[in-house]
Amino acid sequence: MKVLALDHIAIPVSDMDRSIHWYMKMFGLERRFEKEWGTDPAFLCIGGTCVALLSTMRGLPSSYPPTVRHFCFRTDEEGFVRALDELKESRIPFDLDDHKVSRSLYFQDPDGHWIEVTAYTPGMEP
Repeated sequence: MKVLALDHIAIPVSDMDRSIHWYMKMFGLERRFEKEWGTDPAFLCIGGTCVALLSTMRGLPSSYPPTVRHFCFRTDEEGFVRALDELKESRIPFDLDDHKVSRSLYFQDPDGHWIEVTAYTPGMEP
């Protein structure tokens, strides 16, 4: 099997409108395929990286747990500093971690899914 890239991460959300707004505002993601798919799933992307938001009402119990430990958006040093400032301004709790080759911020979305934003040291990108 040969893959070209990670296409999207699908996560269940309890309030579709709130989550669409939150992800678009927080990460500058844009809606794609709204005409074709409507709002469930809501496909939100930046470049070729996408998040598919799925309503927990679609045959899943409301207590359905997150399906991934976390997912990560990559940025550069300027974007990392800006993300840190935005989290502080928005009073969103976060953890900061130094991975030697990168620095990461960890925080939760409105449904409790863990999100990582990371910036690699120049020259250390995968």
